Amino acid sequence: MNCVWEQRPLSAVCRVDKRQGQYVGPPYVGLEDIESGTGRFIGSHAPIEVKSTTFRFTASHVLYGRLRPYLNKIYRPDFDGHCSTEIFPLLPAATLDRNFLFYWLLQSSTVSAIDATSTGARMPRANMDAVMEFMLPVPPIPEQRRIVAILDEAFEAIAAAKANTEKNLSNAREVFESQRETMLSGSRTGWHDCLLQDLCDIKHGYAFEGEFFATAGQFVLLTPGNFFETGGYRDRREKQKFFVGEIPKEFVLPEGALLVAMTEQAAGLLGSPLLVPEPNRFLHNQRLGLVSAKARTAWDNAFFFHVFNLRRVRNEIHRTASGVKVRHTSPGKIGAVRVTYPEQVEVQRNIATRLSEVEDESHSLIDLLTRKLSALDELKQSLLHQAFTGALTAKSP
Repeated sequence: MNCVWEQRPLSAVCRVDKRQGQYVGPPYVGLEDIESGTGRFIGSHAPIEVKSTTFRFTASHVLYGRLRPYLNKIYRPDFDGHCSTEIFPLLPAATLDRNFLFYWLLQSSTVSAIDATSTGARMPRANMDAVMEFMLPVPPIPEQRRIVAILDEAFEAIAAAKANTEKNLSNAREVFESQRETMLSGSRTGWHDCLLQDLCDIKHGYAFEGEFFATAGQFVLLTPGNFFETGGYRDRREKQKFFVGEIPKEFVLPEGALLVAMTEQAAGLLGSPLLVPEPNRFLHNQRLGLVSAKARTAWDNAFFFHVFNLRRVRNEIHRTASGVKVRHTSPGKIGAVRVTYPEQVEVQRNIATRLSEVEDESHSLIDLLTRKLSALDELKQSLLHQAFTGALTAKSP
């Protein structure tokens, strides 16, 4: 290090400033207004009436969200206002630069250490008395500001790179969806227009007895949670349900069987389709519809998997569903959805094959971009580690 760094308890260079009251007029900051892990404000500066007691803060504070500290909600306000009492305003002393404190709180090692102080199972809160005794590396103010300037510049560049990568990621997802819409929507020569109920039957699953649910076993009990919102099978890993009781043979699914989620267990799941990935392992559970072609109907499951995933089809299933908190559909409501399709099975298979190729290409690009985002996050943490060990400025002039 180029200068002397002291190790000081946080309480020696900072205090929790809990000026409590009921404030009317200044902007309000709640936990939902702070983005996790970035320190970015995503709320509104408009005054909001808050009936409960809040804490007052100024542009000199750092706001720290103590509820679920693993979410890492920290904010440097550039305005005066008031905040939720789940957010503690930290006021640095003259020997501690506010931005230096912000970056120290942002590093993953600090987040983990604070999270370890938490108490409460459902609503874990940081033990701020313990946190205030954490040791903080404190170089002289000019060195703190030098480090902050380097981090500000680096983080700005990383944020720009992340924004560009996230845009490309969104575009990569859109490319496949757009290709599917183009290939399956609209009127085409030789394509038929009819209701799904004229082409297929949809069968309810079996109500498997809860006493035989298990965390491991031969047979996977499919639930709406096994469906991706965009369609396809999701392995729930440690959350996966298995069934170890007696099983009616007709509810053991063959490979390639087409299922549709008839309950919206999570937003976007209603109407989501799934092709069973392997034989004699997956069970047809209640709340899932097994889709099978009527006799003498030209039908390929892989093709109609994509038909079920069309925006228009999914929107219609959602529109006709019932329920407020949890929406449900039925075989009859799904059957009333109108679709277009080619009557030749070979044509259906060729389209499904081409869509699978495009989807694979899209997923490869998505994986690449996702890894890039992870690398950018790792770079941020590497810079923070260097900053608070003195390595970031040790060799620079």
